[in-house]
Amino acid sequence: MTGYHIALFIHICGLLVAIAAIGVIALAMLRVRAARTGADALPWLEIDKMVARAFPLAILMLFLSGAYMVHKAWSWDTGWIDVGIGGLVFLGVIGDRVQGGRARFIAKTLAARPGPVDETTAALLRDRVWWTAAMVNPALAIGVVYAMVSKLSLGGAIAAALIASAVGAALAVPFWRGGEPVPAAVTTPES
Repeated sequence: MTGYHIALFIHICGLLVAIAAIGVIALAMLRVRAARTGADALPWLEIDKMVARAFPLAILMLFLSGAYMVHKAWSWDTGWIDVGIGGLVFLGVIGDRVQGGRARFIAKTLAARPGPVDETTAALLRDRVWWTAAMVNPALAIGVVYAMVSKLSLGGAIAAALIASAVGAALAVPFWRGGEPVPAAVTTPES
């Protein structure tokens, strides 16, 4: 086994770490959105926060192993490599600053409103920025993986990343909308 193969293995492991984290965060976000009270949502937001810590590790694994492979077999001015690096930077910024920032704001708001989810709180749980970032990030990652596997030119790699991001943004739209009405309070008849 060569150094290149070891780097490729680390690269794929970095991608798997990111995919696993995306799956857990998606589950947490769906549970937050379905919460009946602010207090019910907070543990899921804490899981979201804890799992998000895996992304810097995944990004570091992807970048360092990718840099080694470029050094050994490719060129830094290759289109799909440039888009891969740009995609990593974008994913890190959007994941931490936008998606993570909105999650922190939602958690702070829900901590102050632990009671039943009213329409104002329900609207917060359908936050367009939060859901769009959550859907664009994995879609962009898929676009970058496609560009890398296909070894696309710069223009093709950019197109793959933009198309994938647009699909992710479109997939977010249903999460902006309200679901079933949330009851203000559950009451039981007196015996």
